Amino acid sequence: MNASHNLRAWSEWSDAPPPPEASGCVEAEYVDERGSLAYAQVHRMFPDGVETWGHITGSYRTEDLKYHHPKYYRWRYVGPLVPSREAQGKAILVWKFYDAPGELRALSKHGGDEDYIGLVPHEGEQPSWMESGTSFGCCDVSEHRYEDGRLVYIGAHA
Repeated sequence: MNASHNLRAWSEWSDAPPPPEASGCVEAEYVDERGSLAYAQVHRMFPDGVETWGHITGSYRTEDLKYHHPKYYRWRYVGPLVPSREAQGKAILVWKFYDAPGELRALSKHGGDEDYIGLVPHEGEQPSWMESGTSFGCCDVSEHRYEDGRLVYIGAHA
């Protein structure tokens, strides 16, 4: 992960950690075992039944999967920036779920079955091609209000 491409401001972990629903939608800064500043996409984890924030390195395929739970100092959302209302204009914007801004991904309650996110202007309405049962969300489409009044639709396959 290259944190230098993320233009968002940092939030101090000590002031307020990310909201629980932001799991997987944020990156955090910490000091690694070599004493260097490091960045990781962080998730809510439940090791030994205790809810905490952490990140993973390695993979199951290479059999070097490792869970980390360092002291994180700062955090911010990942992905592209949410376009301003002015920049969006009257356009409807659609992303594949994992390509969407972290702020929008964090609105999802689908639990990992998401396919697409649509951002509809404040004055707009849900287009028929974004309804449940369509390729946008074959099983379910949830509606959310973004902080500035725009509508966010999240399509899921389960």
